[in-house]
Amino acid sequence: MRDCQPGDESFSDTPLQDHIDRLQASSPPDKKDEEREFEEPNSTALEEYLSSRLQQIGEIASEAKDTNGVRTGNGWDSNQLIEQVYRIDPISLKRAAQLAISSNRGLKSRIKNQLLGRSNNVKIVEEPLVEFVPIWRIKGFYECYYLRTDAFKIQVKEDVVGVEVEGKSRDLILERKHSRFIPSIIMQRLQRLSGFLPSESKYFVVNDIVELARSRSDAELVMTGQGRRLTEEDELMLTSWRSKRIFDETELRVKGAKVKIRAGSVTKDELLRRFREHVIRMPERFKEILSNRLQITELKRTYVPLITVQIQKGMVPMEIKINGSSGELMDSNLLKLFE
Repeated sequence: MRDCQPGDESFSDTPLQDHIDRLQASSPPDKKDEEREFEEPNSTALEEYLSSRLQQIGEIASEAKDTNGVRTGNGWDSNQLIEQVYRIDPISLKRAAQLAISSNRGLKSRIKNQLLGRSNNVKIVEEPLVEFVPIWRIKGFYECYYLRTDAFKIQVKEDVVGVEVEGKSRDLILERKHSRFIPSIIMQRLQRLSGFLPSESKYFVVNDIVELARSRSDAELVMTGQGRRLTEEDELMLTSWRSKRIFDETELRVKGAKVKIRAGSVTKDELLRRFREHVIRMPERFKEILSNRLQITELKRTYVPLITVQIQKGMVPMEIKINGSSGELMDSNLLKLFE
């Protein structure tokens, strides 16, 4: 049997009452409506707005890619955000000096000098420099309520020959069932020999359905004050030791060392702009955006210590750079992050 599409003679626009009169059939049974739940926003004002907007769904014009909507949350204006400031206490200067000196002496040389009791020919020539470098961490989510159009395919029972919805008759469409596992020729023979395998189903389509939908995306962003992205591994290596909250830059001092606070080029406005680009994911298909909620749940600025030790080996001056958080020599990758 061929598929019966809208407009076919058997299921065309013939009024439903004609089918009833001709077949002397009773009205088709009612179907229960499916409930669609969505998470209500926290804001009472937003909840009232969505409720009133839903009452106007039938009056919405044709699709327009208008991304404007009610904006809620603290992520749209940097003035609403207050960052928490931390510092990482650096390793002791004595340990930094020992590390700088030993880094320029080979194992054989260290053993030989120790056995022979020779004095160390590498010396510190200046006070160590502790440079505090800012690292930003921002975390939050974007939530969007929007309207979109859709079409529903509704299956009906085998004995249904006509359907009326909201006073309008609907075209019934016959759909031949296919099996992924049984070849079609074998399926046809089985259907001819017996009636236990249904070959067709009936459905009708309801178009111009308007749905209220919700999307959400969570994200976090970690970068240096110069705007370089940090991986999770980089962040842990730099900020997982001796973290202490501070409230003023005067607390960034180290006894016995020169201290420099590096000013970052990334402002709070720029950080927020880059985070919005990172977290906001607009729906692929929508009719109208009702609300945009951008909520920042964490905003942290952490000052990480980088230690520079000036040494002299013989007549040759050298600079040794040390990760003041972990007490390790800075490798090339870490140096690039803070260039």
